[in-house]
Amino acid sequence: MWFLALWALGLLSGFTHLLITGFGDASNISHILLLHQFVVTFGLVGIIGVIVNIALADDTARKLGWPGGPYQIKYGFSQLGVGVMGVMAIWFHGSFWVGVLVTMYIYGLSGLWSHTQEMIKNRKADAGNIANIVMDIVYQAFITILSIQAGGIWTNA
Repeated sequence: MWFLALWALGLLSGFTHLLITGFGDASNISHILLLHQFVVTFGLVGIIGVIVNIALADDTARKLGWPGGPYQIKYGFSQLGVGVMGVMAIWFHGSFWVGVLVTMYIYGLSGLWSHTQEMIKNRKADAGNIANIVMDIVYQAFITILSIQAGGIWTNA
């Protein structure tokens, strides 16, 4: 559920940006909020992913009750990729943002898959996994709505 805090930080920084620069129309608001989701939320996913899955890999694996190993390191690097793409969204707009969104969709699907598999393996639906699944779905819908409202992202022009 740590992702919920990152989502909130992205919203907080986005609204702070809007308070300073002015809100403008719905497209501008969506554009700024989505930019902050990319830079702040995705960027922090990358930083945290490197720390917990690479720098603190053994400790993290023990805490989760999962076997550690090279796959955890690969996961940490994939999280870093999400973060780097998010930060790059500062300089690259338009169709580049489609790539950032698709990367986050895939990241969200990995969460849906792993939390579902965990419940199937344990033969029980627990609150933590269900909450993560709901959050993944709601977040993906949230960034999709922002991207459509911002305009100019889902075009080939």
